[in-house]
Amino acid sequence: MPAYHIHITGMVQGVGFRPYVHKLAVQQQLNGRVHNGSNGVHIYCSGSQEQVSVLYESLLQQPPPLAIITGYHMEPYTGEVAPGFFIDMSTGSETVDMLITPDIALCDDCRRELNDPENRRYRYPFTTCVNCGPRYSITTALPYDRRHTTMEQLPFCNSCKKEYEEVQDARHHSQTNSCPDCRIAMHLYDAYRKEIPATEQEQLQQVNGWLQQGKIIAVKNTGGYLLLCDATNAGTILLLRERKRRPAKPFALLYADLEMLNADVTLRGTEITALKDKAAPIVLCRLKPHPENRIVTDQIAPGLQRVGAMLPSSPLLELIAKAFGKPLIATSANLSGSPMIYDDAEALHWLPAIADYILTYDREIVAPQDDSVLQFSSRGQRIILRRSRGLAPNYYPLPFSDLPADTLAMGGELKSAFAVSHAGRLFISQFLGDQQSVESQESYEKSLQQVNKLLNFTPKHIVADKHPRYQVSQRGRDMAAMDACSFTEVQHHEAHFAAVMAEHDLFAQKQPVLGITWDGTGYGNDGQVWGGEVFLYDQGEISRVVHLDYFPQLLADKMSHEPRLSALSILGRSAIAEHRLKHLFTEKEWVYYQQLLQQPARMQTSSMGRLIDAVACLLGVASKTSYEGEAAMKLEALAQSCTYHSYDYYSMPLTEGVWNWQQLIHELLDDWQHKEPNEMIAWKFFYSLAKAIAYLSSYYDIDKLAFSGGVFQNALLVDMIMDLLQHKRKLYFHRQVSPNDECISLGQLAWYAHFGERPHTSMEAQKKRFENIIAPLMQVQ
Repeated sequence: MPAYHIHITGMVQGVGFRPYVHKLAVQQQLNGRVHNGSNGVHIYCSGSQEQVSVLYESLLQQPPPLAIITGYHMEPYTGEVAPGFFIDMSTGSETVDMLITPDIALCDDCRRELNDPENRRYRYPFTTCVNCGPRYSITTALPYDRRHTTMEQLPFCNSCKKEYEEVQDARHHSQTNSCPDCRIAMHLYDAYRKEIPATEQEQLQQVNGWLQQGKIIAVKNTGGYLLLCDATNAGTILLLRERKRRPAKPFALLYADLEMLNADVTLRGTEITALKDKAAPIVLCRLKPHPENRIVTDQIAPGLQRVGAMLPSSPLLELIAKAFGKPLIATSANLSGSPMIYDDAEALHWLPAIADYILTYDREIVAPQDDSVLQFSSRGQRIILRRSRGLAPNYYPLPFSDLPADTLAMGGELKSAFAVSHAGRLFISQFLGDQQSVESQESYEKSLQQVNKLLNFTPKHIVADKHPRYQVSQRGRDMAAMDACSFTEVQHHEAHFAAVMAEHDLFAQKQPVLGITWDGTGYGNDGQVWGGEVFLYDQGEISRVVHLDYFPQLLADKMSHEPRLSALSILGRSAIAEHRLKHLFTEKEWVYYQQLLQQPARMQTSSMGRLIDAVACLLGVASKTSYEGEAAMKLEALAQSCTYHSYDYYSMPLTEGVWNWQQLIHELLDDWQHKEPNEMIAWKFFYSLAKAIAYLSSYYDIDKLAFSGGVFQNALLVDMIMDLLQHKRKLYFHRQVSPNDECISLGQLAWYAHFGERPHTSMEAQKKRFENIIAPLMQVQ
């Protein structure tokens, strides 16, 4: 019989591919073997050409449900093929060429077993199979095998070993398999770090009892520790906020099932599909006026109309949520501003200050990940707010063909995530938080080391944000100097634009593209703080063609946390400022800021995020904030509460490449002084921004518009833009990454792929280009 070697690459490890091959090969009476390698799955088999072709076509056309095949080939094999067919020991090599399988939420089959009193895994908190369970979070090396996970030291019992070896069993070669006879041990601790002796089922019963009593429980989940408490108990929620130092940021809710969730929120088909997805993300859902489960909405999501909801992603959470019978607060176990705790020793050290009890278990986490978060606009546009567990670290399919080899992109400082291009594949890390704390920087470094180890990756090129004081950029400079790598800086908003361009492969297009990049802050090429930018991609070049008119950036980053400073900056020393804002400052503060406004501005900003903050303050939504985006989110919620959708709008004239916000603010204040409802003014404000974009596209007569930046997390604004333009222009929003700074690393890679190591175009050169090339594209209005 002729023999063949079949090689299949992609996400083909940790998804049941080898047992599937084994099953098909036995059916076709083939001899041979299958094994994992560092570059995918290898099959060596002998049989008739017809038999081998059936195997090959079956694998390609009907692979295991979780598999992603990115490459395949079959060739004659001259080596020895033993009788029978078996799964061989995995082999590694220096070159790693595969996708990394993410963590997979509890599947329906395991859920049924978990809740079936007749099943031997009834109420076993770590039930998994080839189609679900931890993957990325416990993988220590590739290729993927139990010996390369943190379950290496946990031996199979006889029953699990039989399942593992039996070809027809659903757990054939399931690497994360365990059961009550070879259990992963759980441990329960009190706030004094004393372990409470109890059986597994007693531990779960005690956790349920304490939750019913209003206690706060820290529970280890797949990607790290969560804090759980009763979502109907106002006192407990207030205590959690106090202990966690999180005064207003919304909490996510854990529901046992869709039926329970549907009693509190209005669910659409897109949201149901997302909630049931294998990533099991948190999905923002619109609250009903009177939630039936009596959740304390004003304590859970103050000032907002949506709540983040999720279904159990693991069997442990399934058991806890189902037993409790009511919605649970489920928030990352950390102090506000610090990364989520995932290490058991650190949990016992830090969490007793927040939680009354701690439930943990003996399966180490090596890749910590928060829950992913997403929402859908009313028009169905999917908006990723946090890309993490279940979505990271793969990016597939590749967004552009000319991916630079062996390149590390450091990402942004806020909502940080790095990106790696290696062996023709793209990996973007999980959300790594704000790099302003030492703990977050350590978390970033550990995550980078973990990915480098898995991929056997050493960068030859490093790309970073050009901000001179970003910690991640300085880390990139240090790494480049130490390892003799090339180092390239990319302007923040150009990276935003490049990211959404890359997601739609727009660099390969010949037509010009306008990129609207609106966010809170980014270091500009002129040394000012940018954030209300429009770029033009044309003839292979990116140019800044429009920006929001500058206004003073007061006290650097302090302005990002105090919308009252944004409002004061745009109103200046006017009478309306004194009338509308003075009460928000102490007398000493007011005198100081008035003196500051008299001086020439040391720093100016064109930030749309700060303009939105200013409007939020003027409408009484927020004068100070306790979390990023708070003022903008509450202003959006206020606008969404408007029942009369006026299509009147405020003027924001575009003059010589500058959006003049002064007229918009003047007209908005006029409405306020005439006692127009605040919710109508908020609606009209966002509609005015959408109209400004519509006018811009007409002004330049450019068909393709791409959107990036944190402002476009605003679902209402996205809907307004779509209503005005989706039938007139081609609109491009992010697909697999968030519009916030999590997309910066992707943009840095895309920018580097297209422009290489060339220096940035100077402001003077951009102006000349505008006059000679871009201006003729405009229509005379």
